[in-house]
Amino acid sequence: MNGRNEEGARTVAELARMPAWTVTGSRGRWNTAERVLALGGRRWVVGLTPTAGGATALMLWCDDDVVAHRRGPEGALCETALRWVTNLLAGRPWDGR
Repeated sequence: MNGRNEEGARTVAELARMPAWTVTGSRGRWNTAERVLALGGRRWVVGLTPTAGGATALMLWCDDDVVAHRRGPEGALCETALRWVTNLLAGRPWDGR
């Protein structure tokens, strides 16, 4: 680990250094970043992927259903992904509501 906690990750490269995250890629570029959580008999997946035009897509699945989807800058979406994970692990709704 790089000595930073998850809340400090602002890039997928930083997420890749965290054991809880799985990042795939090829030719020096990342393709997906995922964090899987098994909570209360449900399987949650928080995933990031690059999109055409340089944006990043963030998705949240609960079991087989897409619960949320966002597009935007990588740094902002890494922060959002980590907030969703933090909320779920704390037993709060993923969006903090």
